[in-house]
Amino acid sequence: MKIVSATEMRELDKRTIESGISGNILMERAGAGAVEHILDYTFALPQEHVKRFVLLAGKGNNGGDAYVCARLLEEQTDLEVVIYSVCHKSELKGEAAVSAEQLSDSVPVIFKEELDVTDFKRGDIIIDGLLGTGISGPLKAPYEQWINCVNNSNRPVISLDIPSGLNGTSGMFTTAAIIADLTITIGLPKHGLYLESGPEYCGQLRLVDIGIPEEFLNAIPEGFTMPFADSMAPKLGRIPAVSHKNSRGKLLVIGGSSQYAGAPFLAARSAMRSGAGYVKLAVPQTIAGIYKTPSLVTVSMPEGDAGSFGRESISELEEIINNSDAVVIGPGLGNARSLVPFMEYICSRPLPIVFDADALNQIALLPDIYQGKDSNILTPHPGEMKRLLEGFDLEEQAFNSRTEQAQALAEATDSTIVLKGHRTVICSPDGRLSINSTGGPALSVAGTGDCLSGVIGAFAAQGMDPFEAAEIGVFLHGLAGEMSPYGMRGMIPEDLIELIPQAMQAISPFA
Repeated sequence: MKIVSATEMRELDKRTIESGISGNILMERAGAGAVEHILDYTFALPQEHVKRFVLLAGKGNNGGDAYVCARLLEEQTDLEVVIYSVCHKSELKGEAAVSAEQLSDSVPVIFKEELDVTDFKRGDIIIDGLLGTGISGPLKAPYEQWINCVNNSNRPVISLDIPSGLNGTSGMFTTAAIIADLTITIGLPKHGLYLESGPEYCGQLRLVDIGIPEEFLNAIPEGFTMPFADSMAPKLGRIPAVSHKNSRGKLLVIGGSSQYAGAPFLAARSAMRSGAGYVKLAVPQTIAGIYKTPSLVTVSMPEGDAGSFGRESISELEEIINNSDAVVIGPGLGNARSLVPFMEYICSRPLPIVFDADALNQIALLPDIYQGKDSNILTPHPGEMKRLLEGFDLEEQAFNSRTEQAQALAEATDSTIVLKGHRTVICSPDGRLSINSTGGPALSVAGTGDCLSGVIGAFAAQGMDPFEAAEIGVFLHGLAGEMSPYGMRGMIPEDLIELIPQAMQAISPFA
Protein backbone atom coordinates (compact mmCIF):
# COMPACT_ATOMS: atom_id res chain seq x y z
CA MET A 1 0.00 0.00 0.00
CA LYS A 2 1.17 3.53 -0.77
CA ILE A 3 2.13 5.62 2.25
CA VAL A 4 0.57 9.08 2.52
CA SER A 5 0.76 12.20 4.64
CA ALA A 6 -2.10 13.26 6.89
CA THR A 7 -2.96 16.01 4.38
CA GLU A 8 -3.08 13.56 1.48
CA MET A 9 -5.34 11.25 3.48
CA ARG A 10 -7.76 14.08 4.26
CA GLU A 11 -7.86 14.97 0.57
CA LEU A 12 -8.58 11.33 -0.33
CA ASP A 13 -11.44 11.25 2.19
CA LYS A 14 -12.80 14.52 0.78
CA ARG A 15 -12.67 13.32 -2.84
CA THR A 16 -14.25 10.00 -1.87
CA ILE A 17 -17.17 11.78 -0.17
CA GLU A 18 -17.56 14.11 -3.16
CA SER A 19 -17.72 11.06 -5.43
CA GLY A 20 -20.88 9.90 -3.66
CA ILE A 21 -19.71 7.76 -0.74
CA SER A 22 -20.93 9.47 2.42
CA GLY A 23 -18.75 10.24 5.40
CA ASN A 24 -20.99 8.07 7.57
CA ILE A 25 -20.40 5.07 5.29
CA LEU A 26 -16.63 5.63 5.48
CA MET A 27 -16.85 5.85 9.29
CA GLU A 28 -18.91 2.65 9.44
CA ARG A 29 -16.36 0.85 7.28
CA ALA A 30 -13.52 2.15 9.45
CA GLY A 31 -15.22 1.02 12.65
CA ALA A 32 -16.22 -2.40 11.30
CA GLY A 33 -12.73 -3.11 10.02
CA ALA A 34 -11.16 -1.88 13.23
CA VAL A 35 -13.36 -4.17 15.33
CA GLU A 36 -12.19 -7.20 13.34
CA HIS A 37 -8.59 -6.36 14.21
CA ILE A 38 -9.48 -5.49 17.82
CA LEU A 39 -11.09 -8.91 18.31
CA ASP A 40 -8.24 -10.76 16.58
CA TYR A 41 -5.72 -9.01 18.83
CA THR A 42 -7.55 -9.22 22.14
CA PHE A 43 -8.81 -12.78 21.86
CA ALA A 44 -5.26 -13.98 21.24
CA LEU A 45 -4.46 -12.71 24.76
CA PRO A 46 -5.05 -14.85 27.86
CA GLN A 47 -8.69 -14.22 28.71
CA GLU A 48 -7.98 -12.97 32.22
CA HIS A 49 -6.57 -9.89 30.46
CA VAL A 50 -9.73 -9.30 28.37
CA LYS A 51 -12.72 -8.37 30.54
CA ARG A 52 -13.87 -4.93 29.37
CA PHE A 53 -13.46 -2.56 26.42
CA VAL A 54 -12.85 1.05 27.47
CA LEU A 55 -13.09 3.46 24.54
CA LEU A 56 -11.70 6.98 24.77
CA ALA A 57 -13.62 9.34 22.49
CA GLY A 58 -12.51 12.77 21.33
CA LYS A 59 -14.62 15.43 19.65
CA GLY A 60 -13.76 14.77 16.00
CA ASN A 61 -13.96 11.91 13.52
CA ASN A 62 -11.50 9.85 15.52
CA GLY A 63 -14.02 9.97 18.35
CA GLY A 64 -16.72 9.04 15.84
CA ASP A 65 -14.72 5.91 14.94
CA ALA A 66 -14.64 5.07 18.65
CA TYR A 67 -18.45 5.31 18.88
CA VAL A 68 -18.85 2.94 15.91
CA CYS A 69 -16.40 0.49 17.48
CA ALA A 70 -18.22 0.66 20.82
CA ARG A 71 -21.55 -0.15 19.18
CA LEU A 72 -20.15 -3.10 17.24
CA LEU A 73 -18.18 -4.48 20.17
CA GLU A 74 -21.34 -4.41 22.29
CA GLU A 75 -23.23 -6.24 19.53
CA GLN A 76 -20.55 -8.83 18.79
CA THR A 77 -19.20 -9.73 22.24
CA ASP A 78 -20.46 -10.49 25.72
CA LEU A 79 -17.93 -8.17 27.28
CA GLU A 80 -18.70 -4.91 29.04
CA VAL A 81 -18.21 -1.81 26.87
CA VAL A 82 -17.87 1.75 28.20
CA ILE A 83 -16.94 5.09 26.65
CA TYR A 84 -15.01 7.84 28.43
CA SER A 85 -15.57 11.05 26.48
CA VAL A 86 -13.83 14.43 26.59
CA CYS A 87 -17.15 16.13 25.81
CA HIS A 88 -20.90 15.66 26.12
CA LYS A 89 -22.59 13.94 23.18
CA SER A 90 -24.48 17.17 22.45
CA GLU A 91 -21.17 18.84 21.53
CA LEU A 92 -20.39 16.38 18.72
CA LYS A 93 -20.86 17.38 15.09
CA GLY A 94 -21.17 15.74 11.69
CA GLU A 95 -20.48 12.04 11.29
CA ALA A 96 -19.28 11.75 14.90
CA ALA A 97 -22.66 12.99 16.16
CA VAL A 98 -24.52 10.52 13.94
CA SER A 99 -22.37 7.61 15.17
CA ALA A 100 -22.91 8.62 18.79
CA GLU A 101 -26.71 8.70 18.30
CA GLN A 102 -26.63 5.14 16.93
CA LEU A 103 -25.05 3.82 20.14
CA SER A 104 -27.20 1.61 22.33
CA ASP A 105 -28.26 2.99 25.71
CA SER A 106 -26.69 -0.12 27.25
CA VAL A 107 -23.24 1.35 26.53
CA PRO A 108 -22.54 4.09 29.08
CA VAL A 109 -20.95 7.30 27.81
CA ILE A 110 -19.20 8.98 30.72
CA PHE A 111 -18.01 12.55 30.35
CA LYS A 112 -14.78 13.19 32.24
CA GLU A 113 -12.72 16.33 32.67
CA GLU A 114 -9.77 14.22 33.83
CA LEU A 115 -8.85 10.58 33.86
CA ASP A 116 -7.45 8.72 36.83
CA VAL A 117 -5.65 5.38 36.84
CA THR A 118 -8.49 4.09 39.04
CA ASP A 119 -10.77 4.48 35.99
CA PHE A 120 -9.06 1.38 34.61
CA LYS A 121 -8.98 -2.09 36.08
CA ARG A 122 -7.43 -5.47 35.42
CA GLY A 123 -8.77 -6.94 32.21
CA ASP A 124 -9.44 -3.59 30.51
CA ILE A 125 -8.58 -3.13 26.85
CA ILE A 126 -8.21 0.60 26.18
CA ILE A 127 -9.19 1.80 22.71
CA ASP A 128 -7.82 5.23 21.86
CA GLY A 129 -10.07 7.43 19.69
CA LEU A 130 -9.02 10.79 21.08
CA LEU A 131 -7.11 12.58 18.31
CA GLY A 132 -6.53 11.99 14.61
CA THR A 133 -3.50 12.12 12.33
CA GLY A 134 -3.24 15.89 11.84
CA ILE A 135 -2.43 16.95 15.38
CA SER A 136 0.63 19.19 15.79
CA GLY A 137 1.91 21.52 18.46
CA PRO A 138 1.13 21.42 22.19
CA LEU A 139 -1.96 19.52 23.27
CA LYS A 140 -4.97 21.33 24.63
CA ALA A 141 -6.70 20.25 27.82
CA PRO A 142 -7.64 17.59 28.69
CA TYR A 143 -5.65 15.56 26.16
CA GLU A 144 -2.19 15.67 27.69
CA GLN A 145 -3.54 14.57 31.09
CA TRP A 146 -5.62 11.76 29.52
CA ILE A 147 -2.68 10.52 27.45
CA ASN A 148 -0.29 10.45 30.40
CA CYS A 149 -2.90 8.60 32.47
CA VAL A 150 -3.35 5.97 29.76
CA ASN A 151 0.41 5.52 29.45
CA ASN A 152 0.60 4.94 33.21
CA SER A 153 -2.35 2.54 33.31
CA ASN A 154 -0.38 -0.63 32.54
CA ARG A 155 -3.22 -1.84 30.30
CA PRO A 156 -3.16 -2.92 26.62
CA VAL A 157 -3.88 0.03 24.32
CA ILE A 158 -5.26 -0.03 20.77
CA SER A 159 -5.15 3.23 18.81
CA LEU A 160 -7.53 4.04 15.96
CA ASP A 161 -5.65 5.40 12.93
CA ILE A 162 -2.66 6.71 14.94
CA PRO A 163 -1.71 7.02 18.62
CA SER A 164 -3.27 10.25 19.91
CA GLY A 165 -0.77 13.09 20.09
CA LEU A 166 1.44 11.69 17.30
CA ASN A 167 1.53 13.62 14.04
CA GLY A 168 0.50 11.42 11.13
CA THR A 169 2.93 13.03 8.71
CA SER A 170 6.07 13.55 10.79
CA GLY A 171 5.80 10.88 13.49
CA MET A 172 6.67 13.56 16.05
CA PHE A 173 4.84 14.96 19.07
CA THR A 174 5.25 18.04 21.23
CA THR A 175 3.96 17.25 24.69
CA ALA A 176 2.68 13.66 24.88
CA ALA A 177 1.51 10.74 22.75
CA ILE A 178 -0.25 7.46 23.46
CA ILE A 179 2.02 4.42 23.62
CA ALA A 180 -0.06 1.87 21.70
CA ASP A 181 0.34 -1.89 21.54
CA LEU A 182 -1.65 -2.02 18.30
CA THR A 183 -2.42 0.77 15.84
CA ILE A 184 -5.19 0.23 13.29
CA THR A 185 -4.53 2.70 10.51
CA ILE A 186 -7.52 3.73 8.40
CA GLY A 187 -7.57 3.95 4.60
CA LEU A 188 -3.84 4.06 3.89
CA PRO A 189 -0.74 3.91 6.11
CA LYS A 190 0.68 7.28 7.14
CA HIS A 191 4.32 8.42 7.13
CA GLY A 192 4.11 9.04 10.87
CA LEU A 193 3.80 5.31 11.51
CA TYR A 194 7.48 4.75 10.70
CA LEU A 195 9.15 8.15 11.07
CA GLU A 196 10.70 9.55 14.26
CA SER A 197 8.70 8.28 17.28
CA GLY A 198 6.24 6.32 15.15
CA PRO A 199 7.86 2.88 15.45
CA GLU A 200 8.21 3.26 19.22
CA TYR A 201 4.66 4.47 19.85
CA CYS A 202 2.54 2.56 17.31
CA GLY A 203 3.16 -1.07 18.33
CA GLN A 204 1.80 -3.63 15.88
CA LEU A 205 0.17 -2.26 12.75
CA ARG A 206 -3.00 -3.26 10.95
CA LEU A 207 -4.82 -1.58 8.06
CA VAL A 208 -8.51 -1.06 7.34
CA ASP A 209 -9.52 -0.59 3.70
CA ILE A 210 -12.47 1.82 3.61
CA GLY A 211 -13.06 1.61 -0.14
CA ILE A 212 -11.34 4.69 -1.54
CA PRO A 213 -11.86 4.53 -5.33
CA GLU A 214 -8.96 3.04 -7.26
CA GLU A 215 -8.57 6.05 -9.54
CA PHE A 216 -7.92 8.27 -6.50
CA LEU A 217 -5.29 5.87 -5.17
CA ASN A 218 -3.59 5.67 -8.58
CA ALA A 219 -3.32 9.46 -8.63
CA ILE A 220 -1.07 9.45 -5.55
CA PRO A 221 2.58 9.89 -6.66
CA GLU A 222 4.67 6.74 -6.53
CA GLY A 223 6.89 6.50 -3.46
CA PHE A 224 7.37 4.34 -0.43
CA THR A 225 4.98 1.47 0.17
CA MET A 226 4.01 -0.48 3.28
CA PRO A 227 2.79 -4.06 2.84
CA PHE A 228 -0.15 -5.50 4.73
CA ALA A 229 -1.79 -8.92 4.57
CA ASP A 230 -4.08 -8.09 1.62
CA SER A 231 -1.19 -6.99 -0.59
CA MET A 232 1.05 -9.91 0.42
CA ALA A 233 -1.56 -12.67 -0.03
CA PRO A 234 -1.36 -12.79 -3.86
CA LYS A 235 2.34 -13.63 -3.62
CA LEU A 236 1.37 -16.92 -1.92
CA GLY A 237 -0.68 -18.22 -4.82
CA ARG A 238 -1.81 -21.76 -5.49
CA ILE A 239 1.00 -24.34 -5.69
CA PRO A 240 0.58 -26.37 -8.90
CA ALA A 241 -0.77 -29.86 -8.25
CA VAL A 242 2.05 -31.38 -10.32
CA SER A 243 4.76 -29.88 -8.08
CA HIS A 244 7.78 -31.86 -6.94
CA LYS A 245 10.73 -31.06 -4.71
CA ASN A 246 12.87 -29.63 -7.49
CA SER A 247 10.11 -27.45 -8.95
CA ARG A 248 9.52 -25.76 -5.60
CA GLY A 249 13.03 -24.38 -5.35
CA LYS A 250 16.43 -25.79 -4.44
CA LEU A 251 18.18 -23.70 -1.80
CA LEU A 252 21.73 -24.06 -0.54
CA VAL A 253 22.51 -22.60 2.90
CA ILE A 254 26.21 -22.04 3.63
CA GLY A 255 27.36 -21.16 7.12
CA GLY A 256 28.68 -22.20 10.46
CA SER A 257 32.09 -22.47 12.08
CA SER A 258 33.54 -24.02 15.19
CA GLN A 259 32.59 -20.80 17.03
CA TYR A 260 28.99 -20.56 15.79
CA ALA A 261 27.44 -23.91 15.09
CA GLY A 262 23.71 -23.29 15.45
CA ALA A 263 23.03 -20.29 13.18
CA PRO A 264 23.07 -22.05 9.77
CA PHE A 265 20.73 -24.76 11.04
CA LEU A 266 18.22 -22.08 12.05
CA ALA A 267 18.41 -20.56 8.56
CA ALA A 268 18.02 -23.92 6.81
CA ARG A 269 15.07 -25.06 8.93
CA SER A 270 13.36 -21.69 8.38
CA ALA A 271 13.76 -22.14 4.63
CA MET A 272 12.16 -25.58 4.84
CA ARG A 273 9.19 -24.19 6.77
CA SER A 274 8.84 -21.38 4.19
CA GLY A 275 8.12 -23.74 1.32
CA ALA A 276 11.46 -24.44 -0.36
CA GLY A 277 11.27 -27.87 -1.98
CA TYR A 278 14.85 -28.96 -1.36
CA VAL A 279 17.20 -27.41 1.19
CA LYS A 280 20.83 -28.40 1.50
CA LEU A 281 23.03 -27.13 4.30
CA ALA A 282 26.79 -26.93 3.79
CA VAL A 283 28.81 -26.62 7.01
CA PRO A 284 32.45 -27.20 8.01
CA GLN A 285 33.06 -30.86 8.90
CA THR A 286 33.80 -29.89 12.53
CA ILE A 287 30.13 -29.11 13.19
CA ALA A 288 28.39 -31.33 10.61
CA GLY A 289 27.14 -33.83 13.17
CA ILE A 290 26.03 -31.45 15.91
CA TYR A 291 22.37 -31.07 14.94
CA LYS A 292 20.29 -33.91 13.54
CA THR A 293 17.32 -32.97 11.36
CA PRO A 294 16.37 -36.03 9.26
CA SER A 295 14.60 -33.99 6.56
CA LEU A 296 17.56 -31.64 6.13
CA VAL A 297 20.38 -32.68 3.84
CA THR A 298 23.57 -31.62 5.62
CA VAL A 299 26.81 -31.68 3.66
CA SER A 300 30.17 -31.78 5.47
CA MET A 301 32.79 -29.49 3.89
CA PRO A 302 36.61 -29.55 4.09
CA GLU A 303 37.82 -26.73 6.33
CA GLY A 304 40.21 -23.84 6.26
CA ASP A 305 41.37 -22.04 9.41
CA ALA A 306 39.71 -22.39 12.82
CA GLY A 307 36.92 -24.73 11.78
CA SER A 308 35.73 -22.38 9.02
CA PHE A 309 35.34 -22.54 5.27
CA GLY A 310 38.36 -21.90 3.10
CA ARG A 311 39.85 -22.46 -0.33
CA GLU A 312 39.71 -26.20 0.40
CA SER A 313 35.91 -26.05 0.48
CA ILE A 314 35.41 -24.67 -3.01
CA SER A 315 35.83 -27.79 -5.14
CA GLU A 316 33.47 -29.79 -2.93
CA LEU A 317 30.86 -27.04 -3.09
CA GLU A 318 30.94 -26.26 -6.80
CA GLU A 319 28.63 -29.03 -8.00
CA ILE A 320 26.09 -28.31 -5.23
CA ILE A 321 25.97 -24.61 -6.10
CA ASN A 322 25.57 -25.35 -9.79
CA ASN A 323 22.55 -27.52 -8.94
CA SER A 324 20.89 -24.87 -6.72
CA ASP A 325 18.38 -22.15 -7.52
CA ALA A 326 19.59 -19.77 -4.81
CA VAL A 327 22.11 -19.53 -1.97
CA VAL A 328 22.04 -18.16 1.58
CA ILE A 329 25.47 -17.48 3.03
CA GLY A 330 26.62 -15.98 6.29
CA PRO A 331 24.92 -17.30 9.44
CA GLY A 332 27.67 -18.38 11.83
CA LEU A 333 30.34 -18.09 9.13
CA GLY A 334 32.91 -16.56 11.48
CA ASN A 335 35.78 -14.26 10.55
CA ALA A 336 38.70 -16.60 9.81
CA ARG A 337 41.28 -15.35 7.31
CA SER A 338 40.75 -18.45 5.17
CA LEU A 339 37.28 -17.16 4.29
CA VAL A 340 38.59 -14.53 1.85
CA PRO A 341 39.16 -16.78 -1.22
CA PHE A 342 36.02 -18.74 -0.35
CA MET A 343 33.90 -15.57 -0.23
CA GLU A 344 35.47 -14.31 -3.45
CA TYR A 345 34.36 -17.53 -5.14
CA ILE A 346 30.81 -17.33 -3.73
CA CYS A 347 30.43 -13.70 -4.81
CA SER A 348 31.27 -14.66 -8.40
CA ARG A 349 28.44 -17.20 -8.71
CA PRO A 350 25.65 -16.10 -11.11
CA LEU A 351 22.61 -17.34 -9.15
CA PRO A 352 20.61 -15.30 -6.57
CA ILE A 353 22.46 -15.06 -3.26
CA VAL A 354 21.23 -13.84 0.14
CA PHE A 355 24.16 -12.44 2.13
CA ASP A 356 23.73 -12.25 5.89
CA ALA A 357 25.71 -11.90 9.12
CA ASP A 358 29.44 -12.66 8.79
CA ALA A 359 29.23 -12.74 4.99
CA LEU A 360 28.27 -9.06 5.17
CA ASN A 361 31.20 -8.33 7.46
CA GLN A 362 33.56 -10.01 5.00
CA ILE A 363 32.19 -7.85 2.19
CA ALA A 364 32.49 -4.71 4.33
CA LEU A 365 36.15 -5.48 5.00
CA LEU A 366 36.95 -6.33 1.37
CA PRO A 367 34.34 -4.68 -0.85
CA ASP A 368 36.39 -5.43 -3.98
CA ILE A 369 35.45 -9.11 -3.70
CA TYR A 370 31.75 -8.32 -4.01
CA GLN A 371 30.41 -8.61 -7.52
CA GLY A 372 27.10 -6.86 -7.20
CA LYS A 373 24.17 -8.03 -9.29
CA ASP A 374 20.49 -7.25 -9.08
CA SER A 375 19.54 -10.80 -8.06
CA ASN A 376 21.50 -10.50 -4.80
CA ILE A 377 19.98 -9.58 -1.42
CA LEU A 378 21.97 -8.11 1.48
CA THR A 379 20.35 -8.28 4.94
CA PRO A 380 22.32 -6.11 7.40
CA HIS A 381 21.30 -5.11 10.90
CA PRO A 382 22.28 -1.52 11.87
CA GLY A 383 25.82 -2.45 12.98
CA GLU A 384 26.49 -4.39 9.78
CA MET A 385 24.97 -1.54 7.79
CA LYS A 386 27.40 0.91 9.34
CA ARG A 387 30.31 -1.32 8.34
CA LEU A 388 28.99 -1.74 4.80
CA LEU A 389 28.55 2.01 4.35
CA GLU A 390 32.14 2.49 5.46
CA GLY A 391 33.35 -0.33 3.20
CA PHE A 392 31.71 1.19 0.13
CA ASP A 393 32.85 4.75 1.04
CA LEU A 394 29.33 5.95 1.73
CA GLU A 395 29.73 6.86 5.39
CA GLU A 396 30.53 10.50 4.65
CA GLN A 397 27.13 11.14 3.09
CA ALA A 398 24.68 13.02 5.30
CA PHE A 399 21.90 10.46 5.61
CA ASN A 400 18.73 11.76 7.22
CA SER A 401 17.06 8.36 7.55
CA ARG A 402 17.44 4.60 7.32
CA THR A 403 15.63 4.70 3.99
CA GLU A 404 18.34 6.96 2.54
CA GLN A 405 21.02 4.58 3.80
CA ALA A 406 19.31 1.62 2.16
CA GLN A 407 18.85 3.50 -1.10
CA ALA A 408 22.51 4.50 -1.23
CA LEU A 409 23.78 0.97 -0.56
CA ALA A 410 21.32 -0.57 -3.04
CA GLU A 411 22.67 1.75 -5.73
CA ALA A 412 26.32 1.18 -4.80
CA THR A 413 26.02 -2.63 -4.76
CA ASP A 414 23.34 -3.09 -7.46
CA SER A 415 21.58 -5.33 -4.90
CA THR A 416 18.37 -5.42 -2.90
CA ILE A 417 18.97 -4.22 0.67
CA VAL A 418 17.07 -5.43 3.74
CA LEU A 419 17.98 -3.00 6.52
CA LYS A 420 16.71 -4.86 9.57
CA GLY A 421 15.15 -3.36 12.66
CA HIS A 422 11.71 -2.30 13.81
CA ARG A 423 10.02 -1.22 10.56
CA THR A 424 12.60 -3.00 8.40
CA VAL A 425 13.46 -1.15 5.17
CA ILE A 426 13.57 -3.07 1.87
CA CYS A 427 15.09 -1.28 -1.12
CA SER A 428 15.91 -2.52 -4.63
CA PRO A 429 18.55 -1.08 -6.98
CA ASP A 430 15.78 0.01 -9.38
CA GLY A 431 14.36 2.32 -6.68
CA ARG A 432 11.48 0.33 -5.17
CA LEU A 433 11.28 0.92 -1.42
CA SER A 434 9.08 -0.71 1.19
CA ILE A 435 8.69 -0.22 4.95
CA ASN A 436 7.63 -3.43 6.68
CA SER A 437 4.49 -3.34 8.83
CA THR A 438 4.97 -6.47 10.95
CA GLY A 439 7.20 -7.55 13.84
CA GLY A 440 7.81 -6.59 17.42
CA PRO A 441 9.81 -7.21 20.59
CA ALA A 442 9.42 -11.01 20.41
CA LEU A 443 11.96 -10.96 17.57
CA SER A 444 14.61 -9.14 19.60
CA VAL A 445 16.58 -12.27 20.52
CA ALA A 446 19.72 -13.75 18.95
CA GLY A 447 19.02 -16.11 16.08
CA THR A 448 15.87 -14.61 14.61
CA GLY A 449 17.94 -12.82 11.97
CA ASP A 450 19.34 -16.19 10.85
CA CYS A 451 15.76 -17.39 10.50
CA LEU A 452 14.96 -14.38 8.31
CA SER A 453 17.75 -15.13 5.85
CA GLY A 454 16.34 -18.65 5.43
CA VAL A 455 12.81 -17.36 4.81
CA ILE A 456 13.99 -14.88 2.17
CA GLY A 457 16.21 -17.52 0.60
CA ALA A 458 13.29 -19.91 0.26
CA PHE A 459 11.30 -17.40 -1.78
CA ALA A 460 14.34 -16.45 -3.88
CA ALA A 461 14.87 -20.15 -4.66
CA GLN A 462 11.26 -20.38 -5.83
CA GLY A 463 12.05 -17.84 -8.55
CA MET A 464 10.53 -14.76 -6.96
CA ASP A 465 11.86 -11.33 -7.88
CA PRO A 466 14.56 -10.44 -5.27
CA PHE A 467 12.72 -7.36 -3.98
CA GLU A 468 9.46 -9.30 -3.67
CA ALA A 469 11.23 -12.27 -2.04
CA ALA A 470 12.73 -9.89 0.52
CA GLU A 471 9.47 -8.03 1.08
CA ILE A 472 7.29 -11.09 1.70
CA GLY A 473 10.05 -12.83 3.67
CA VAL A 474 10.37 -9.88 6.04
CA PHE A 475 6.58 -9.55 6.31
CA LEU A 476 6.00 -13.23 7.17
CA HIS A 477 8.96 -13.33 9.56
CA GLY A 478 7.51 -10.36 11.45
CA LEU A 479 3.98 -11.76 11.41
CA ALA A 480 5.24 -15.08 12.80
CA GLY A 481 6.86 -13.15 15.64
CA GLU A 482 3.57 -11.39 16.40
CA MET A 483 1.83 -14.79 16.66
CA SER A 484 4.09 -16.09 19.44
CA PRO A 485 2.13 -18.19 21.96
CA TYR A 486 4.99 -17.54 24.38
CA GLY A 487 4.42 -13.80 24.55
CA MET A 488 6.98 -11.13 23.78
CA ARG A 489 9.54 -12.38 26.29
CA GLY A 490 9.44 -16.15 26.00
CA MET A 491 9.90 -16.86 22.29
CA ILE A 492 13.13 -18.37 20.95
CA PRO A 493 14.19 -18.83 17.31
CA GLU A 494 13.12 -22.48 17.25
CA ASP A 495 9.59 -21.35 18.17
CA LEU A 496 9.65 -18.76 15.39
CA ILE A 497 10.47 -21.40 12.78
CA GLU A 498 7.38 -23.42 13.69
CA LEU A 499 5.19 -20.29 13.42
CA ILE A 500 6.18 -19.48 9.83
CA PRO A 501 3.58 -21.85 8.28
CA GLN A 502 0.90 -20.36 10.53
CA ALA A 503 1.85 -16.87 9.36
CA MET A 504 1.49 -17.96 5.73
CA GLN A 505 -1.86 -19.59 6.46
CA ALA A 506 -3.08 -16.42 8.16
CA ILE A 507 -2.86 -14.45 4.92
CA SER A 508 -3.45 -17.03 2.18
CA PRO A 509 -5.76 -20.03 1.67
CA PHE A 510 -3.05 -21.54 -0.54
CA ALA A 511 -0.29 -21.51 2.08
